[in-house]
Amino acid sequence: MLKKIKLKNSTILLIGLVLILLGVSIGFIEYFNKRKNEIYSEMNILLYENETPENIETEEKVEEDESIDEEINMPEEENDQQEMQYNYIGMLEIPKINLKRGFLDLNSRYNQVNYNITVINGSTFPNERNNNLIMAAHSGVCSVCFFDKLFNLSKGDKAYINYKNVKYTYSLVNTYEVEKDGTVPIYRDYSKSVLTLITCTRYSNTKQTVFIFELEE
Repeated sequence: MLKKIKLKNSTILLIGLVLILLGVSIGFIEYFNKRKNEIYSEMNILLYENETPENIETEEKVEEDESIDEEINMPEEENDQQEMQYNYIGMLEIPKINLKRGFLDLNSRYNQVNYNITVINGSTFPNERNNNLIMAAHSGVCSVCFFDKLFNLSKGDKAYINYKNVKYTYSLVNTYEVEKDGTVPIYRDYSKSVLTLITCTRYSNTKQTVFIFELEE
């Protein structure tokens, strides 16, 4: 009888220890998540508000790499856009993919993906502390598919923003995919200045890829 009682006590003690360890583990997880969220926050932005064409389709392009690209039907007035003059307020440059393109003021009528690299509402500019300059553009094969080669980038690759006669240097720190549902969660370090680039994911009709660059100090 005494042995049975001791056995029961041992079992209860073991269960108690397991529960204590479980509680401590949950506490650590909650603390870690809280600390993480204090540094890395999520901001949902409305992407391409009233700007995204509904007639974007994908088709298989017969080439050596058998890649899938986007065919975008552009408005007639954009066919001669090479002749149009834009009053750019800055320049985005990514040497690795030979990208060099100006960007416009948020309020410009040509600050749209069908014309240029688009500066998304909610963006803040590099001359502001801990800013986030958010840009979007098409990928695929078209005259305005400025972000078609972003998929070639790797962590550590450089991007440059020329703004108000100052050149800012950024390094790619994170890339992730999200569902294409009109909003984009942006995961960034709010203690740093950030450049965020968004485009459609290669080989996918339902996802977008987000590229997070941090300003080099």
